[in-house]
Order: sequence, then C-alpha cells, then structure tokens
Amino acid sequence: MIVVICGQHRSGSTLAWQIVHELLSRTRSVSSPLRTPASRLRLHALRPRHVRMVKLHYSPALSKNQFPQHGAQYIYTFRDPRDVAASLIRKGRYSPEHQKRGPEAVTAMIRRELRGDAFWRTRESLWIGRYEDITQDIPALVHSLAAFLQVSADDETVALISEHVSVERQRERVAEVRSGGIDPSLRITSNHITDGQEGAWRATLTPDEVAAIEDVAGDWMRAHGYSCEPPPR
Repeated sequence: MIVVICGQHRSGSTLAWQIVHELLSRTRSVSSPLRTPASRLRLHALRPRHVRMVKLHYSPALSKNQFPQHGAQYIYTFRDPRDVAASLIRKGRYSPEHQKRGPEAVTAMIRRELRGDAFWRTRESLWIGRYEDITQDIPALVHSLAAFLQVSADDETVALISEHVSVERQRERVAEVRSGGIDPSLRITSNHITDGQEGAWRATLTPDEVAAIEDVAGDWMRAHGYSCEPPPR
C-alpha cells in the first residue's frame, strides 16, 4: 500500500505528512524514505501489509499512470495561490530583482500548482484539506486524517499527535536539522518555517505579481473560496 502526500507547495503538506506518519506507525509497518522512484509506486501499492509513504509535489514530468488507484491513498492540500507564491519567495529569500520574482515568474509558479490541482483530483481515494482551515484546528485535522485512513485515534492519541506537530516543536526541529540533517519521518528542512499566516502575501508580493496571479488563477480562486483584490484605481 502507498500513501502519497501530494499537496501544493507551502500548503501544509508536511504537517499532513507528520500526522499521517504518526497515525499509521502506531499500528502498521511503515517506511518513509526520502526518495521513492515513481516507477516503483505500483509495486509498493501491491503490498497490503506494509505502507510506503511518499511525499512529493507536482511536476510536469509526472504521469498519472505512475500513480495507481488500487492500493493507494492520496492526501492533497491546497492554499491561496498568492500565499503559495509569497511563501516560496520568502523561503528562497528572493529579492525583488531575483529571476524568480516578477509577474512572469510567479505566473509560472502558479500555473504549475493549478496543473497539479487538476492532476491530483483525479485520484479516487483522495483526502483534500484547505490550508486556511486545517491549520486552525489541529485536533480536528488529526481526527479527519484518521477517519480517512481508517485508523483509530482516541482523545489521548489525538492530543499527543497535536503536540508532536505543534509550531513550537516544528521550530525546534528546524534547529535540529541544521546539525543533524533531515529526519525522513518528519520532512523538516532548515528553512521550512516562514510565517504561515493567511494573507501574508500582501507584505511580500508586488502589485504586479498579485495581478499576474489573480489573472491566471482568478476562476480557481473564486471556486475555492478566495477573493481577488479589487483592481487599483
């Protein structure tokens, strides 16, 4: 069996990964290597007694044929695309003059995320979480993922996992990564945390970048509960 964590960039997919890993490893045999070739996913899906966890983001090189429907569960998270772009920019510390800044660059970023959104939503066994919702109530998120995975999670377990994935613990792990490297079960990097705040794009993106994102993603945004900014007068 495979469990694929496949959210948009900077949309809480690592949070989902950590919770899923904690839930499954309490009752199942679970492996979570840093890399699993897509060509082997179908083989791992055929092993019902062992869970192979896989975390990745969409890229045009991926093919739907690589991701089986049978023996697979998919965890997909999404976010306001303006905050996706802004968080990637802050994570990379890109100055306004950087080649990954500007309307053309952020449009390319968000086009990729929208293609990924359509790609992952074709999976049959699919859990979907909206960043702005899932990060507001971690115990509810644990319960929801446990129900999807069909594993038990009593109140004590939910409390323990919620503490395990708290922002405070994540900040400690960022510091630990700098000296000990990435733990495959946690997937925290040294620059993992920016600020995580909804609407932080307003302090990061230029008006031209915002306009470019809303131009390419406006219909998708409105369909998923995000409002576009009124055009400047």
